[in-house]
Amino acid sequence: MSYLKQIVIKNLTITSVEGDKLATLGENITTILSIDYHENIFHPNYRFEIVFQSVENPFSDLKLRGTEKASIEIQHGSMEESFEFDDLILTAFVQNQTESTANQYTIRLEPEAIVNNEKNRVTKRYSPDVAGSVHIENILKTQIGVSEDEIDVEQSVNPVGFYGNYWRPFKALYWIARRSMSASMPEDGGGTDRVGFLFWQTKSGYKFKSIDTMISESKKGSVFKYVQNDALSDNSNFDIYNPTFEVDQNIIAQMMNSMYGENRKYFNLHTLQVTDDVAFSKTNAKQAHLGTEDEVKLDFDINEKPTVPTRNVFMDYTMRKDGTYDDDSKEYNPHKIISQARMRYQSLRSKALKITVPMNLQLEAGDILDIKIIKSMEGTDKWMSGLYIIKDLQHSYITRKNGVQCYTYLRLIKDTPGDD
Repeated sequence: MSYLKQIVIKNLTITSVEGDKLATLGENITTILSIDYHENIFHPNYRFEIVFQSVENPFSDLKLRGTEKASIEIQHGSMEESFEFDDLILTAFVQNQTESTANQYTIRLEPEAIVNNEKNRVTKRYSPDVAGSVHIENILKTQIGVSEDEIDVEQSVNPVGFYGNYWRPFKALYWIARRSMSASMPEDGGGTDRVGFLFWQTKSGYKFKSIDTMISESKKGSVFKYVQNDALSDNSNFDIYNPTFEVDQNIIAQMMNSMYGENRKYFNLHTLQVTDDVAFSKTNAKQAHLGTEDEVKLDFDINEKPTVPTRNVFMDYTMRKDGTYDDDSKEYNPHKIISQARMRYQSLRSKALKITVPMNLQLEAGDILDIKIIKSMEGTDKWMSGLYIIKDLQHSYITRKNGVQCYTYLRLIKDTPGDD
């Protein structure tokens, strides 16, 4: 069964705000030109963008204004069950005039959580005695309206306290992610510096995981393996077509963005004192890696010396009701956590690869793939091949003159080179 063609759009329904009118596939909605589904590990929600063509506006009776409820169901050879969403809302609608007698329409569908993030604000005090992962679950449930079975949160070990300060919920979640340390002890090269959490949404739900844990878990289980080929064919569902390296060791950009370390100084608003310079070097970090090379050897002592001086106001303490405050640096140094998290995020972008594969609806942002890049006349390129994290994906259904075609476009990233 070819993943390039075996697809059926079973349902696409949009319901008016009043709930009394419908636009459905096969009736109001006829010719679908494309359906694109997006996920990204650096973005808090997935989304659909659908383009279709019609002589008459199929939504004229609905009087679209946004927040209309929508559902979609797709069947494809890569999954036994349906690729189904029933909690979507319409967030954008555009009518594009074409040269023919028919018009093109583009709609954007996103989860209801996106509206909750805009209309709600985080205002309460979050205890400094509680791990950040507990706050993550609390905010997702109370502010975003997410159910327990839609949350996959890795336990963090360090307490994180703060006042909401009228932040949007997603901003608060990212703030916590940058200050969290994993409670797990990763294998395969992982060490004590288990920082660098990511927060994102896939079709399976919301995820809050450390980069080290994502890497360690992938090495324990099976991952999809894709091999470079000259062209995609109906004979293989795991070919790579047109691999393009978007980033490959941009050393100056990496130095400017703290990948190799920081030299931080803090001003404490409570004591009105300035700390001594504190250097955080990448060589001190013990982390799991996607590649077989633990560290790329560089000249000019770049790995040894911090290259970015930063000056920050010290805000990582929490005032108590009696006027005292908690200095969170007693057991878990927040300066070190934030600096090493910045290094971790930057190192994960050391290599960026863009590929096209036959549609695979099982794939999710954050999955790890085994990629085989072929070097002409030499076989597998061991330096460029290996494990990569899916940074973002786009599942695409496209109507063309020769029929429907289905692709998954992937942007992959990894921290170190090398393949087993």
